[in-house]
Amino acid sequence: MRPVAKTILNLTAIAVVTFGLIQCGGQRVVYSNDIFTTLTAPEEGGVNFTQLTKESDIVKGPETRINIESIQNGNTIQRTEFLMWNTATFLSLSPDGKNFTFLGSNNNSNNLYIRSTEGGAAAVQRTFRNDVFDFSYSKDGRYLAFSDRVGVGSSANNNIYMIDVEKGSAVRQIAAANEDEVNPEFSDDGGRLFYSKESAGNYSLWSVDFKSGLMTQYSEGFNPSVVPNTNSRQMFVTRRVKNSFRTEIWKIDIETGAETQYITDSRRSFSSPKVSPNGKYIICTGSTPKSVARPTNLDIFMFKIDGTRETQLTFHPGTDASAVWSPDGNSIYFISSRGSLTKTYSVWRMNVEQFFEDTPSKK
Repeated sequence: MRPVAKTILNLTAIAVVTFGLIQCGGQRVVYSNDIFTTLTAPEEGGVNFTQLTKESDIVKGPETRINIESIQNGNTIQRTEFLMWNTATFLSLSPDGKNFTFLGSNNNSNNLYIRSTEGGAAAVQRTFRNDVFDFSYSKDGRYLAFSDRVGVGSSANNNIYMIDVEKGSAVRQIAAANEDEVNPEFSDDGGRLFYSKESAGNYSLWSVDFKSGLMTQYSEGFNPSVVPNTNSRQMFVTRRVKNSFRTEIWKIDIETGAETQYITDSRRSFSSPKVSPNGKYIICTGSTPKSVARPTNLDIFMFKIDGTRETQLTFHPGTDASAVWSPDGNSIYFISSRGSLTKTYSVWRMNVEQFFEDTPSKK
């Protein structure tokens, strides 16, 4: 992902894909547009997908780019091409599940739009700024915290703000520094806001106490996701692998300082963890290597809370990313370019109950 204004955050996958073309062993492989315009992939049979926005909504999604990494393999050095993507939040669901907020682009500005999960009414624009980036609902659903880029030229950077979901135009600034501040995430009790701060390409986890104004730095990481029923003590974060373009997912305890590597792969990357409402599962965005049938791309994965039992939820050759849980934990919402010849993003919902290890009564 690139540091918000200067880059895009640091995630990876392998192989090269650009508008349906792949460079493989010196040969160019051209994929038929049919695989991109279909709504689902054969491996997704039996899963109920619902499209919640249209191309006219101009939904923003992750940008991707290719980078090359040299990997030591015995006595030889292997050069591997990695797909890197923006791991920011592009979608957030209200705690009651009645509305979702997405990032939309209009008149050269990126802002937050709110829409009902049941469809019908048009999306309501909630912010009127220039370059909104990253956002999340408060646990009571009353507020949206977001990052916005302010300033001009090299002095511009991202700060954290908050706005009422339903009324008024007042915007409260929560955190401001010379570094980029992104990835806002509310604590369970709503008393604190966690966020990531970027400095020289390195990301650290911080929080601000709404009552005292005290700002606290914890450890390395971005994309924080609080684990339910831990008093916001435990959370999952994304971290960049040292000396690599890859990223992986860690669990940290901000009280004890314990840090545990949970999801990692020497050939793939994972980002944007979200813990299920019952605290038993994690969904995240992950890179999928290319195959004969489709190019490398981003898909949604699910793991048990201990990092085991990897389950790939989406298989479409388009980009699937930025997944969030429904309040009942039986479905997820995500951003996808599936079904669009122009790779335009839309918001989608899919049921995931059938992928659980537990019976419905035990979830």
